[in-house]
Amino acid sequence: MRKADKNEDDKMSLKELKHFLRQINVEVDDTYAEELFRKCDKSNSGALEGPEIKHYYDLLTHREEIDVIYKKYAQTDGHMSSRDLLSFLHTEQRESVALGSAVRLINMYEMDETAKQRECMTKDGFLMYMHQQEGSILNPAHSKVHQDMRQPLNHYYISSSHNTYLTADQLKGPSSTEAYI
Repeated sequence: MRKADKNEDDKMSLKELKHFLRQINVEVDDTYAEELFRKCDKSNSGALEGPEIKHYYDLLTHREEIDVIYKKYAQTDGHMSSRDLLSFLHTEQRESVALGSAVRLINMYEMDETAKQRECMTKDGFLMYMHQQEGSILNPAHSKVHQDMRQPLNHYYISSSHNTYLTADQLKGPSSTEAYI
Protein backbone atom coordinates (compact mmCIF):
# COMPACT_ATOMS: atom_id res chain seq x y z
CA MET A 1 0.00 0.00 0.00
CA ARG A 2 2.94 2.30 0.56
CA LYS A 3 3.56 2.26 -3.22
CA ALA A 4 0.05 3.60 -3.79
CA ASP A 5 0.70 6.56 -1.45
CA LYS A 6 2.09 8.78 -4.21
CA ASN A 7 2.80 11.86 -2.06
CA GLU A 8 4.18 9.70 0.81
CA ASP A 9 2.10 11.38 3.52
CA ASP A 10 0.93 8.05 5.06
CA LYS A 11 -2.61 8.90 3.98
CA MET A 12 -4.64 7.67 1.04
CA SER A 13 -6.77 10.05 -0.98
CA LEU A 14 -9.69 8.64 -2.95
CA LYS A 15 -7.63 8.94 -6.15
CA GLU A 16 -4.70 7.05 -4.60
CA LEU A 17 -7.07 4.42 -3.23
CA LYS A 18 -8.68 3.83 -6.64
CA HIS A 19 -5.22 3.49 -8.19
CA PHE A 20 -4.23 0.99 -5.48
CA LEU A 21 -7.38 -1.07 -6.08
CA ARG A 22 -6.57 -1.28 -9.80
CA GLN A 23 -3.04 -2.43 -8.92
CA ILE A 24 -4.33 -5.33 -6.83
CA ASN A 25 -7.01 -6.26 -9.39
CA VAL A 26 -10.02 -5.23 -7.30
CA GLU A 27 -12.67 -3.85 -9.62
CA VAL A 28 -15.21 -1.56 -7.99
CA ASP A 29 -17.81 0.92 -9.16
CA ASP A 30 -16.64 4.53 -8.62
CA THR A 31 -19.84 5.53 -6.83
CA TYR A 32 -19.56 2.60 -4.43
CA ALA A 33 -15.84 3.32 -3.86
CA GLU A 34 -16.66 6.93 -2.96
CA GLU A 35 -19.52 5.86 -0.66
CA LEU A 36 -17.23 3.48 1.23
CA PHE A 37 -14.52 6.14 1.34
CA ARG A 38 -16.88 8.63 3.03
CA LYS A 39 -18.04 5.94 5.46
CA CYS A 40 -14.46 5.10 6.48
CA ASP A 41 -13.14 8.68 6.64
CA LYS A 42 -13.97 9.11 10.34
CA SER A 43 -11.63 12.10 10.63
CA ASN A 44 -13.40 13.90 7.74
CA SER A 45 -9.99 14.85 6.37
CA GLY A 46 -10.62 13.72 2.80
CA ALA A 47 -7.95 11.06 3.21
CA LEU A 48 -7.82 7.69 4.93
CA GLU A 49 -5.02 6.80 7.30
CA GLY A 50 -3.99 3.73 9.29
CA PRO A 51 -7.02 1.82 10.58
CA GLU A 52 -9.35 3.71 8.20
CA ILE A 53 -7.52 2.20 5.21
CA LYS A 54 -7.75 -1.29 6.70
CA HIS A 55 -11.46 -0.78 7.43
CA TYR A 56 -12.04 0.38 3.83
CA TYR A 57 -10.27 -2.67 2.43
CA ASP A 58 -12.16 -5.03 4.76
CA LEU A 59 -15.55 -3.53 3.79
CA LEU A 60 -14.69 -3.62 0.12
CA THR A 61 -13.47 -7.18 -0.01
CA HIS A 62 -15.80 -8.82 2.52
CA ARG A 63 -17.59 -11.84 1.09
CA GLU A 64 -19.41 -14.07 3.53
CA GLU A 65 -19.00 -17.19 1.40
CA ILE A 66 -15.23 -16.72 1.25
CA ASP A 67 -15.14 -16.27 5.05
CA VAL A 68 -17.03 -19.53 5.56
CA ILE A 69 -14.74 -21.50 3.25
CA TYR A 70 -11.59 -19.91 4.65
CA LYS A 71 -12.59 -20.65 8.26
CA LYS A 72 -13.38 -24.24 7.31
CA TYR A 73 -9.90 -24.88 5.85
CA ALA A 74 -7.67 -22.48 7.83
CA GLN A 75 -6.66 -25.03 10.45
CA THR A 76 -3.11 -23.80 11.11
CA ASP A 77 -3.03 -20.91 13.59
CA GLY A 78 -5.89 -19.17 11.79
CA HIS A 79 -4.10 -19.42 8.45
CA MET A 80 -4.28 -21.89 5.61
CA SER A 81 -1.15 -24.02 5.52
CA SER A 82 -0.08 -25.57 2.23
CA ARG A 83 -1.73 -28.82 3.40
CA ASP A 84 -4.94 -26.95 4.30
CA LEU A 85 -4.92 -25.30 0.87
CA LEU A 86 -4.31 -28.68 -0.76
CA SER A 87 -7.33 -30.07 1.09
CA PHE A 88 -9.41 -27.14 -0.23
CA LEU A 89 -8.16 -27.74 -3.77
CA HIS A 90 -9.03 -31.44 -3.61
CA THR A 91 -12.41 -31.09 -1.87
CA GLU A 92 -13.91 -27.83 -3.11
CA GLN A 93 -12.15 -27.22 -6.41
CA ARG A 94 -11.92 -30.94 -7.26
CA GLU A 95 -8.41 -30.55 -8.58
CA SER A 96 -6.02 -33.45 -8.72
CA VAL A 97 -2.85 -31.64 -7.66
CA ALA A 98 0.11 -32.30 -5.38
CA LEU A 99 1.36 -30.31 -2.39
CA GLY A 100 3.78 -28.43 -4.65
CA SER A 101 0.84 -26.81 -6.45
CA ALA A 102 -0.50 -25.46 -3.15
CA VAL A 103 2.94 -24.06 -2.27
CA ARG A 104 3.16 -22.46 -5.74
CA LEU A 105 -0.25 -20.78 -5.22
CA ILE A 106 0.85 -19.44 -1.86
CA ASN A 107 4.04 -18.02 -3.39
CA MET A 108 2.04 -16.48 -6.21
CA TYR A 109 -0.91 -14.92 -4.35
CA GLU A 110 0.14 -14.41 -0.73
CA MET A 111 1.19 -10.84 -0.01
CA ASP A 112 2.37 -11.31 3.59
CA GLU A 113 6.04 -12.31 3.45
CA THR A 114 5.96 -13.93 6.91
CA ALA A 115 3.03 -16.14 5.93
CA LYS A 116 4.73 -16.92 2.63
CA GLN A 117 7.89 -18.06 4.44
CA ARG A 118 5.77 -20.33 6.66
CA GLU A 119 4.04 -21.64 3.50
CA CYS A 120 0.70 -20.33 4.77
CA MET A 121 -2.02 -18.32 3.10
CA THR A 122 -3.81 -15.47 4.86
CA LYS A 123 -7.41 -14.62 4.10
CA ASP A 124 -6.22 -11.74 1.88
CA GLY A 125 -4.00 -14.11 -0.10
CA PHE A 126 -6.86 -16.57 -0.41
CA LEU A 127 -9.13 -13.78 -1.61
CA MET A 128 -6.54 -12.78 -4.23
CA TYR A 129 -6.35 -16.39 -5.40
CA MET A 130 -10.13 -16.73 -5.58
CA HIS A 131 -10.38 -13.61 -7.76
CA GLN A 132 -7.94 -14.98 -10.33
CA GLN A 133 -8.50 -17.33 -13.25
CA GLU A 134 -6.74 -20.12 -11.32
CA GLY A 135 -9.28 -19.83 -8.51
CA SER A 136 -12.25 -20.00 -10.84
CA ILE A 137 -14.51 -23.01 -10.57
CA LEU A 138 -14.92 -22.91 -14.36
CA ASN A 139 -12.68 -25.38 -16.13
CA PRO A 140 -10.64 -23.27 -18.63
CA ALA A 141 -10.97 -26.08 -21.20
CA HIS A 142 -14.69 -25.27 -21.34
CA SER A 143 -14.23 -21.57 -22.02
CA LYS A 144 -13.63 -22.00 -25.76
CA VAL A 145 -16.47 -20.78 -27.93
CA HIS A 146 -17.26 -23.31 -30.62
CA GLN A 147 -19.66 -21.20 -32.68
CA ASP A 148 -19.45 -17.91 -34.48
CA MET A 149 -20.55 -15.52 -31.73
CA ARG A 150 -19.94 -12.27 -33.65
CA GLN A 151 -23.54 -11.84 -34.79
CA PRO A 152 -26.23 -9.72 -33.09
CA LEU A 153 -28.11 -11.61 -30.37
CA ASN A 154 -31.37 -11.74 -32.36
CA HIS A 155 -29.61 -13.82 -35.05
CA TYR A 156 -29.34 -16.78 -32.69
CA TYR A 157 -31.96 -19.31 -31.76
CA ILE A 158 -32.45 -19.35 -28.01
CA SER A 159 -34.09 -22.48 -26.73
CA SER A 160 -36.33 -22.09 -23.69
CA SER A 161 -39.59 -23.44 -22.43
CA HIS A 162 -42.70 -21.35 -22.95
CA ASN A 163 -43.11 -21.34 -19.14
CA THR A 164 -39.52 -20.49 -18.19
CA TYR A 165 -40.50 -16.99 -17.08
CA LEU A 166 -43.07 -18.28 -14.55
CA THR A 167 -41.97 -18.48 -10.92
CA ALA A 168 -45.02 -20.14 -9.36
CA ASP A 169 -48.44 -21.25 -10.58
CA GLN A 170 -48.67 -21.64 -14.37
CA LEU A 171 -52.06 -19.91 -14.71
CA LYS A 172 -51.97 -17.05 -12.23
CA GLY A 173 -48.50 -16.98 -10.67
CA PRO A 174 -45.95 -14.17 -10.95
CA SER A 175 -43.39 -14.08 -13.74
CA SER A 176 -39.75 -13.02 -13.76
CA THR A 177 -36.79 -12.79 -16.12
CA GLU A 178 -34.56 -14.43 -13.45
CA ALA A 179 -34.66 -17.81 -15.18
CA TYR A 180 -33.09 -16.25 -18.28
CA ILE A 181 -30.24 -14.56 -16.45
